[in-house]
Amino acid sequence: MKKLTKSALLVLSLSIAALFSCNDPTVIGSDLLSGDQLDIEFTDTVTLKARTVLNDSMVVWRTGTNSVLFSNFAFGDFQDPVFGRTVASIYAQFVTNTSPVVFDSTSVLDSVVLIIPYNSTLAYGNVAAPFTMEVYEMSESMVATETYINFDSFAVKPMLLAAHTFTPNFKDSITVLEPTADTVRSVKQPAHLRIKLDTAIFHNFLELDSAIINNDTSFLSLFKGLCLKPGSQNAGLLNFNMRSTQSNLRFYYREEGTKKKSYDFHSFVGNPIVLHQRNYYGGATIAPYISQIGEMHNDSFLFIQGLNGVNIELEIPYAEDLKGIIINKAELVFPIVTMPGDNAANAPVAQLYASEIVTDDSSFVIDDIFLPIRNLSTDDYGAYFGGKATSGDEFYKMAITAHLQKMIAGNTTKKIRFTVYFRSERAARVVLGGPSSYEFPAKLNISYTRY
Repeated sequence: MKKLTKSALLVLSLSIAALFSCNDPTVIGSDLLSGDQLDIEFTDTVTLKARTVLNDSMVVWRTGTNSVLFSNFAFGDFQDPVFGRTVASIYAQFVTNTSPVVFDSTSVLDSVVLIIPYNSTLAYGNVAAPFTMEVYEMSESMVATETYINFDSFAVKPMLLAAHTFTPNFKDSITVLEPTADTVRSVKQPAHLRIKLDTAIFHNFLELDSAIINNDTSFLSLFKGLCLKPGSQNAGLLNFNMRSTQSNLRFYYREEGTKKKSYDFHSFVGNPIVLHQRNYYGGATIAPYISQIGEMHNDSFLFIQGLNGVNIELEIPYAEDLKGIIINKAELVFPIVTMPGDNAANAPVAQLYASEIVTDDSSFVIDDIFLPIRNLSTDDYGAYFGGKATSGDEFYKMAITAHLQKMIAGNTTKKIRFTVYFRSERAARVVLGGPSSYEFPAKLNISYTRY
């Protein structure tokens, strides 16, 4: 037990004052060092209850005041040895870019290429094996003013525009031949995916009146967008930056027989891009640990997952018994557990996030997330709150000091939800030791002062 005397605190205060009145530090009398002591106590035996819960749904597109608009989209059919199956497809609208296009009677379509850049930092698992992407034309419209969740899907036409098999290459640049000013030149571009599409449905674009093709509403009534579906099962998920200026549906065409040109159709901020994403847990290691509604118990293992995956709910049921103390520091410690048969490529979640559960439908970020004020340029919450996992870490540690003090006072509920930070774009997951684990128990470490 560490002790800090009251007189020592007084000495410190008077010493600071003395700096402004005298250069001689000996003016403070040594007799002040005697007196009562202020005890700093510690406990790690506070009762915790925790469970793994399904997430109801995830909003993937919404405009207005509470808009939901992200740039990076998971893709693939991920076969996870611990968490089961995660499937992610993408629906995207494309319209004419900021420069209107004018095709004339001599325009002849040569090819159509879908260009989408990788986001290698958000790819997850083993992505070194070949993937297959299937591309379809949508037959059902997406409406920009609607709100869409990850379970929403849209009808597509049966004709397959492409079934492209590729091995992701995040490092090597790509050299392509691009028409420029009636010539063709080699252009080196950052690593990205290029898929040549069947041109059958696109020839009529060149025959459209410019008033139609350059009007978003008119054009989208004719061409509703593309659906990108995984055509292979893999041990990881890819991620594409669909909002990048490099992400385009590119038309290569000729005018007057020989003049080679290109034109990009693009997805802008006002054009919906919808992530269709589902999880299938049946038969996986995680299955028996997923709690039903209303259950709250001490699990030996806890599971947390990005995208629309599972979350962790924690309860401190006897928080009111801690009345009469001042919390100096309260820190949750969750051991990271490697389950049998897991893949070393499945790295733990980089940043966890915590919210108070107010009702089943509402939650609020706990105060400790914002103490001190986070780095607004990077949204780094780890400086005080913690919740970060770096190479070699065996634990997640999260400060809940301010929140626990409010919980003791009865100003909050006793439940906290832990999720993956920015989970809509991140597929990472991790297994943690639960409160009832014999070998890897989760604990709440509290240092406090009685008053």
